[in-house]
Amino acid sequence: MKPGEVLFDGVGKTYRVKGRRGRHETLKGALFSRRARRKAAAPTDFRALDGIDVTVKPGEVVALLGPNGSGKSTLLKLAGGILRPTSGRVQTEGRITALIELGAGFHPEITGWENVIINGMLLGLSRREVERKMDDILEFAGIGDFIDQPVKTYSSGMYVRLGFAVAVAVDPDILLIDEVLAVGDEAFVARCLDRLARMRRRGVTMILVTHDLDMAATFADRGIYLDHGCVVADGPTDQVVARYRGDVAGDRVAPEKVRSPVRVLEEGRRWGNGDVEILDVEIRADGRTVRLLPSGAAAEVRVSYRAHRPVDDFVFGVAWHGADGTLISGHNTDLDGLSGSRLEESGQISCVYESVPLAAGTYTLDVAVHAKDGLAYDYWCRAGELLVTAPVQWPGFWAPGHRWQGLP
Repeated sequence: MKPGEVLFDGVGKTYRVKGRRGRHETLKGALFSRRARRKAAAPTDFRALDGIDVTVKPGEVVALLGPNGSGKSTLLKLAGGILRPTSGRVQTEGRITALIELGAGFHPEITGWENVIINGMLLGLSRREVERKMDDILEFAGIGDFIDQPVKTYSSGMYVRLGFAVAVAVDPDILLIDEVLAVGDEAFVARCLDRLARMRRRGVTMILVTHDLDMAATFADRGIYLDHGCVVADGPTDQVVARYRGDVAGDRVAPEKVRSPVRVLEEGRRWGNGDVEILDVEIRADGRTVRLLPSGAAAEVRVSYRAHRPVDDFVFGVAWHGADGTLISGHNTDLDGLSGSRLEESGQISCVYESVPLAAGTYTLDVAVHAKDGLAYDYWCRAGELLVTAPVQWPGFWAPGHRWQGLP
């Protein structure tokens, strides 16, 4: 394995859950109650994870998504060695830092300075290394002279800031994050994101648990959607977020609303409830369907659809991806302030581009029609593919028209 790699191979985790206690399970109850003893319920097993097969590559940023109780935090703790799997194996390579319970190891009676030294050494640094990083830790934590005060005098925000500062100072190969950014004020969150972005550029592997779907879609390369201990979806984050939002929206449908349940139409690529079906996706230029387009040329994405029942609540969207799955651009009718009256029977809608200023390369398009609350009628990943050509192989994705001035 390479430094920063994480492997889950057939991983399962089962917890033993105690049954309801009998009335006289306590000594006091046994001595003073005159009622007959009730037999305690037998313990049961709860399967938190079931057959997880996932490999996280070095330098990859993965967001674990899903409802409460889906197994996200359990998977994170298995990666950090905090828990052991009941079945299967977990392998990691390199130094690991877990941002799970920040400051959990702080001793309240000693100073912040002393706690930093102790916790840094527990995370694998020598005392000299911790002292060398101390200025950076204190600058990031921003707790001033309180560093010389007992930790029991700290506010919860100071506690978290100091814990985060120590954890990220270790320079890990693998960073595990569990809802850390949900704690703290806006300034602290901004500093955290900046530090995480810098670590990402250094190639640190990150696995994070978050309920902030927008942050996950922005920050993570890949999303893994868990439910009832199983992987529901694994792929580019924006696609996995869309799938999760669609499922959540479907679960929240009021009883008086008649909407079909979301189903998988093609594993890992297409899902929706089928109320509206995307029949065809065409990329057109110069009045015809194309698969090849010169950089900067005008183009149109034409979507043919059929409404299997009248729908008043609908949004059409298009997302462009690079060959490696990186999201290039995404837009939809709702974000652009457009709304239609009703979808009935069959029709076409087009997204028109006056110019497509992309660098040479292969691009794929996701096309979707969904309700405003995210419920997918038809979400089709990689519905279209386009090869953009250019006389020069510019790096990156964006190739805007430009000119230079002042060259001697």
